[in-house]
Amino acid sequence: MTEENDDLIPFADAIAELNSQRATRGAGDSFHAMTTAYSYAASGMIPTIKRGRFRFVRRSDLPVIATRLPVGRTGCAPSHAMV
Repeated sequence: MTEENDDLIPFADAIAELNSQRATRGAGDSFHAMTTAYSYAASGMIPTIKRGRFRFVRRSDLPVIATRLPVGRTGCAPSHAMV
């Protein structure tokens, strides 16, 4: 890899790394869902770089991603269509 791409890691690996960090903190922690992470990335809520079909993140952005992604289930919320 070139120097400018040294700190880029695949998005799936980044989420797996964040989940492994959560697993070492405590046994009862919930994990980040991949589907939620990809939808946040597609909507621009978390910083990603798209190259072809794949998304990459900078290793320095991992703390930002961890704070912006929800963790686990937040409970059953009523549908906005039903409210």
